[in-house]
Amino acid sequence: MLFFRVTAAALMVLATVIPVNLAIAQDVSGKIGLELNHVQPNQAGGCRLSVIATNGLERPIDKLGLELVVFNKDGIIDRLMRLDLRRMSAGKTKVQQFDLTDVPCDGLSRLHINDVLNCVPPAITGVYCPDLLELSNRTSVQFGD
Repeated sequence: MLFFRVTAAALMVLATVIPVNLAIAQDVSGKIGLELNHVQPNQAGGCRLSVIATNGLERPIDKLGLELVVFNKDGIIDRLMRLDLRRMSAGKTKVQQFDLTDVPCDGLSRLHINDVLNCVPPAITGVYCPDLLELSNRTSVQFGD
């Protein structure tokens, strides 16, 4: 009986030490690098954009979602689109190309990142994904905010 009381007391102490809810705010160190690397005409008369993404976080990203806004040469919104980058291991780089089928490259002025989704696992709360971006650009098209 004494063993049962000691064990029950020990379990009660452990229950107060071990968090029951794993969805707590955690520090996320590192950045997600995004570079608009190249803009080139595609065969359909549209524009092919090449983006280099680098996962500088200490954990893999299962699916990074980028909500992008495309502006034409007059600064008018042409479209909203979503670019999904699948599984990115920690410290790894991924190249993604996507085509704007009916927009010629010289018709683009700006590519705005409207939102960033799924940069960390759902169990980690309190992280605003756009704050983790580190942007760079090697093109004449304005890129970022």
